[in-house]
Amino acid sequence: MDRQTITRESGAYVLTGADGAVRGSLAADRRLRRGTITTGAGVVPVESPGLRRRTAWAGPEGEPLVRLDPERAVIPGLGGVRWAASRDRGHFYGVLTADGVHVGITMPAGGRGPLLVEAEGDWPGRDLAVLTAAFALLARRRADTMLTAALVSAATGGAR
Repeated sequence: MDRQTITRESGAYVLTGADGAVRGSLAADRRLRRGTITTGAGVVPVESPGLRRRTAWAGPEGEPLVRLDPERAVIPGLGGVRWAASRDRGHFYGVLTADGVHVGITMPAGGRGPLLVEAEGDWPGRDLAVLTAAFALLARRRADTMLTAALVSAATGGAR
């Protein structure tokens, strides 16, 4: 089991291995709809569209390098890919599984503290998949926060 962390540094999210080496980074727009992931393999665009942000992909939309969707997750070269995101009162959780692969990400719901990554299995593009999963969780948290704010505003009569 490889334990990694993702911390926010100077506006980007940085993936650091257990040995302290930087494995990649994620830079995203303020709304967490689009961004770029940088790894040793290069720079790849990432996107999470829609109101609830249940899906995220890295690379071109038509043929993504990584697609995380509860209905049809895809990582080329891996079979049986599944993606699930959930939350409780204090954390968001993301689980990416495939044949011989397991990646679990835990993120504080309030935005304080690092994202914790536990990964099993090694395959080409692993850092890209981990950072895409982190982006998917960050985008989901942002969407949930915006939805909660809208519901509270509607229930209380909005700003006056």
